[in-house]
Amino acid sequence: MFENLDHVFHTLFDDFCDADEPDWYLGVSLRSEEEVALMRELGAALNAAADEAPNDTDAEYLRAPSWPTVVAVAGRLAQVMVANDLKELVALPSNDET
Repeated sequence: MFENLDHVFHTLFDDFCDADEPDWYLGVSLRSEEEVALMRELGAALNAAADEAPNDTDAEYLRAPSWPTVVAVAGRLAQVMVANDLKELVALPSNDET
């Protein structure tokens, strides 16, 4: 089931981290400076899309001229976060080492 975009924005700006000021979340929900930079870039792109969607509807966001930037930055951030998570997973001691 798809959540509406308002829920996604609430998660990014209020629950997971503050996409407007992600520096505070380094070491909390963000692992690297690259994640922080991309989250900041995503916040800026989302804010631009919000400016282009005066009635805050999902349809307006998806038609906003800046929406392709939102999708591109979110995709890059997701790739970086998954790669960083995998690096941490690989670094964990295996059961053979314990």
